[in-house]
Amino acid sequence: MRQLLTASPVKGPLGPLVALLDTSVRWICAATLWLCFLAMLLPTFANAVLRYATNASLVWSVEVVQLTFPWFIMAGAVLAAQHCRHISVELFLNMLPDRWKLLITIPIQILIVVTCGAVIYVYLGLGMFEGGMKFAAGDVSFTSLGIPQLWSYLAIFAGYALLGVTALTNIYRQVTGDPGLTHTGTRSIS
Repeated sequence: MRQLLTASPVKGPLGPLVALLDTSVRWICAATLWLCFLAMLLPTFANAVLRYATNASLVWSVEVVQLTFPWFIMAGAVLAAQHCRHISVELFLNMLPDRWKLLITIPIQILIVVTCGAVIYVYLGLGMFEGGMKFAAGDVSFTSLGIPQLWSYLAIFAGYALLGVTALTNIYRQVTGDPGLTHTGTRSIS
């Protein structure tokens, strides 16, 4: 497990910082995944037992799942991106020489950085998107928990910020010829 969460060393002057960033992102995502998993599993299990044993239920258990599920999804997406195991089309890349793969994967990573920046820009309500996610989420709170639903939407902000950081570190790894990346631009897990 520790091997999956520790980023491979990186060449270049910023190598130690890039490796530290990647390792930190992986640990944050793994901790978020475990906490969300437990926060969804335990109340749901307790609710099922209560329903069958006493015909009662924990009303708040559904809200806990609604609150933590977006965090679970975003943490998983970022962790997959850290290992270059996210959804991608590799058939075309596999037919190209290694030099051309580099020329294609770097613009893709730049596009990811721009997209993440755009999502964060809109989320924060900058420019013509006045109010951002706070406006979109409104003042709605989870009924039983009393927690604003904005906390669920915050997963989008955090997830895209970490995806942007991951894309930047991937660009650096590509440019420096990271041995932790395989010939298809994906990181080897070993």
